[in-house]
Amino acid sequence: MAMVETARGTVYEWQRDHMGHINVRAYLDLFDAACWQFYGMVGLGPSRLRSGELKLAAVQQNVSYMSELYPGDTVFVRTGVVEMREKVIRFRHELVSVENGELSAVCEFTAVCLDPATRRSRPFPADVAQRVEGLMLPTEG
Repeated sequence: MAMVETARGTVYEWQRDHMGHINVRAYLDLFDAACWQFYGMVGLGPSRLRSGELKLAAVQQNVSYMSELYPGDTVFVRTGVVEMREKVIRFRHELVSVENGELSAVCEFTAVCLDPATRRSRPFPADVAQRVEGLMLPTEG
């Protein structure tokens, strides 16, 4: 399955750091927006997460920066699932320049499904696992 677009944005002057390109926070803001869109796509939208049925815990993020972004650049994030286990999901965000298709950064994100009452991991609901299946990336190797 191909990756799906989960966020789109523009780089702004206020995101520039003292070295002239956008700061780390701006990259992470785009990846965070992509997370919430992705969660909604797999059946973990805001109303479900607020319902008390389950929660999500981010347990790891690994970011690699490939090319700098500057104010005025337009970008999008595409997302695909690297691994899905009973209680854990690992997905990959790619931040891409709209203008030239160049990969700017990659973020691999790991989240755990939690039972809000016990604050312990629990299995993802079956409907979520089924939706995730359609977003699995081909295995490397």
